[in-house]
Amino acid sequence: MDKVVIIGSGAAGLSAAIHLAEENVPCILLSEMPAARAQSNMAEGGINAALNTMGQDDQPELHEAETYKAGRFLACREAVHRLTHGAPTIVRMLYDWGMALNITEEGQIALRPFGGQTKKRTAFASASTGKQLMYTLATKARMYEANGRIETRTGCRFLKLVENDGRAMGVLILSVTTGSVSYVPAAGVILASGGMNGLFGNATGSVLNKGNATASLFANGLPLANLEMIQYHPTTTKLHGKNMLITEAVRGEGGRLYVEQNGEHFYFMEVKYPELGNLMPRDVIAREEWQWIKQGIQPYLDMRDIPKEVSIHKLAGVLEACHDFLSLDPLQEPIPVSPGIHYFMGGIYVNVTHRTRIRNLYAAGEAACQYHGANRLGGNSLLGAMFGGRTAADAAMDDLHGRTSAFRPPEQWLRPAFWLEGRQSGLNLPATRKTLNRLLQKALGIERNEEDMQQCLQDVRELELRTTGRYDEQASLDENVTFPDSLLLSKAILESALARKESRGAHTRTDYPGERDEYRKTTLSVFKNGEIHTTFEPIEGD
Repeated sequence: MDKVVIIGSGAAGLSAAIHLAEENVPCILLSEMPAARAQSNMAEGGINAALNTMGQDDQPELHEAETYKAGRFLACREAVHRLTHGAPTIVRMLYDWGMALNITEEGQIALRPFGGQTKKRTAFASASTGKQLMYTLATKARMYEANGRIETRTGCRFLKLVENDGRAMGVLILSVTTGSVSYVPAAGVILASGGMNGLFGNATGSVLNKGNATASLFANGLPLANLEMIQYHPTTTKLHGKNMLITEAVRGEGGRLYVEQNGEHFYFMEVKYPELGNLMPRDVIAREEWQWIKQGIQPYLDMRDIPKEVSIHKLAGVLEACHDFLSLDPLQEPIPVSPGIHYFMGGIYVNVTHRTRIRNLYAAGEAACQYHGANRLGGNSLLGAMFGGRTAADAAMDDLHGRTSAFRPPEQWLRPAFWLEGRQSGLNLPATRKTLNRLLQKALGIERNEEDMQQCLQDVRELELRTTGRYDEQASLDENVTFPDSLLLSKAILESALARKESRGAHTRTDYPGERDEYRKTTLSVFKNGEIHTTFEPIEGD
């Protein structure tokens, strides 16, 4: 019997693998790096669940409503309902598995406030929640590796989904060490490969998350959704050509944003938004910061009002990172911050069960467009990865046919040289990728407009013309194969942003301010017959 194949060893991938193993369904976990290098390890602040501890009088219904509102009503309400009502079970399960969450003196799971939420709802492990989560999941997965239910293969990259008659049959993978191409047949394929950081280059996430798998699938006709919804985290700081995240937990514990005016601190969020202040949703804070930055005024994040013992015990990771990488002591001086690309709400279009439009292909985590709508609440990413991975696994198990397929891809697909036939050498892929990064960063910032995005679209088309039919002898096979697909995906993002003529959540257009009811729909992008088709479809369940 073929095994379920999972692409990606982050929280979503491990969650799916463990759930399959719990039900005695064997799977293969494929990734370039071990789980300890997955982007999920970089999550700091926490994971949301209405646990109703610490006297919060919280309920999943309120978590649902605040998630839906923060996403500006663009998410599938049924999916949000399932996520938020399943959250307490997820967090308690992780705690039972041994995850080192902070607890109160009464022995309850401790909670902290996070942006866009009126209750303390975010369970946490100091400022290293992602590391603790991944350690817990990896330890759990090893139990099933020992009895053969989970097979882990590292050192391999996704090259292509193999389909037959509209059904996923398996995947082609490239060995990082040998450069060989091999076929892995699958009873089902769960894509948990993360976001599209590589298109922009300066995101807070892992540089390993290039979005190549998403780009490849889009080029093969798989629909993507809400690609224009790119979250800028309001508290990042520049570091060696990329942005380092300063977790929202700092503001959750009392950190304050300010700018200097007339020699005094002006706490702009607290003045304009007195109810939630520094804990407004991320899209709101990022836009407010941007108004100051445009004037040449630097925003700061101030931790000095947080009691020292709280910072040391709950934000130790932040103190360490600032000391090691910024030569700055946040207990003594403020942290200069600016918005940085952090999360992709858009991605592979899935339904509430995480099925895609290709049979036996599923997507979960940041690779999928689900739960977050036009803006993600902090603390909902790890939750979405955990819950989405288990949901995708449930769907894969429901669709199992219990027999091994005799299908095999064409033999030439296993020859690396086949993928570059007809191409000429001479392409400088790193330099070309940096050019693409700069173009997208400029046009798809916090504020956007028709002129800049149209110019960027034209520039990407010209870049496409200059690079078509060429390859880089120094680059890996998968990089050469998927770069044209990355250009195609970049055009789809731009066309989605151009098509949405309103401002909603993370998508702010200076030429179309305000939300418009006719655009409370899903932006669907499909590559068909050599063209990108962008349409607006009713939100699932509406």
